[in-house]
Amino acid sequence: MNCKNLRIRSRKYIKFFYCKIEDKEISLELCKDCNNREYVKRKEIKGKKHKQTEISKLVKEAVWYRDKHRCIFCHEIVPLFCANAHLVPRSSGGLGIEENIFTACERCHQEQDNGLNSKLYTEYAENYLKDIYGSNWNKRNLIYVKYGEV
Repeated sequence: MNCKNLRIRSRKYIKFFYCKIEDKEISLELCKDCNNREYVKRKEIKGKKHKQTEISKLVKEAVWYRDKHRCIFCHEIVPLFCANAHLVPRSSGGLGIEENIFTACERCHQEQDNGLNSKLYTEYAENYLKDIYGSNWNKRNLIYVKYGEV
C-alpha cells in the first residue's frame, strides 16, 4: 500500500519521490519508516458482471460431461476449466447457466470470441445448443434481466 502523501515528481526529465508533508524529495525507504504515513484507501471497482453471469463449478462440470470432455468445434479432449465459453457473453448479460455455456479449447474459444470466423463459430455453437435443448431453448432466456425490467 502507498502513502497518500507520497508523490512522483520530475526535474529535467528525471523522476523522484516527493513527500507532501515534509515538503522535500524523499526515498521510498524513508517514506516506509515515516511516522506520518497515511495509507490510500482503494475503492472497489464496480463492473457489469453480476453473480448471475458467473459459472459455478457444478455448471462447469455438467457442461463438460454433456460435451463429453471435448471442444465442440475441433473435438479435441480438453480439461474441465475449458467448459467456460458463453454463447451470450458476460459483457452482454449472458447468464452462467448450462444452456448458455459450452466447452471450447483455448484456440477455438479465442476464435469464437475475437477471430475472423467469429460469426461462424457462434452460429455453430448456437445450433449445437439448440440441438441439445430442443425447441424450448431460446437465446433471449440466456440474458440477465433485473427484477421488474422488461
